[in-house]
Amino acid sequence: MRFTSRDKEIVRVGLNFLTSSERQILIFRFWENMTIAEIAEVLGMKWEEVNKTLEVALESLKTFCLTQMDFSVHLFKEAA
Repeated sequence: MRFTSRDKEIVRVGLNFLTSSERQILIFRFWENMTIAEIAEVLGMKWEEVNKTLEVALESLKTFCLTQMDFSVHLFKEAA
């Protein structure tokens, strides 16, 4: 999966539309490579709550990205 510089810019902008909790969970999961259980422990949340927040955040970010005309739609097709 290859992101163009424009794709990266769109994702960065999209992250700003998420809540701070959603953004924090995404960062822990994908930048820090933490498990759902580890994130739940660090944030003092239930596993289910972290998992649901992650799902919502990813769907919101995906929706935002796909509304951008020059976003590489193939990125989501490859991930499926």
